Amino acid sequence: MTTALLLLRAAQLGISMTDLGRISVGMLLDMYTEALNDQEDYPVLATQEDFDRF
Repeated sequence: MTTALLLLRAAQLGISMTDLGRISVGMLLDMYTEALNDQEDYPVLATQEDFDRF
């Protein structure tokens, strides 16, 4: 990952330069991944019964 890409991802998430000094690269990438997952439409969501059977 380049510095430019890291700063782009931070800007897309609305993370300031000050906040970047407080989090790790891994945390930023996790936050970006979760943001992308929030936009995903899952056809089936597991219920508690599904988890109990698992």
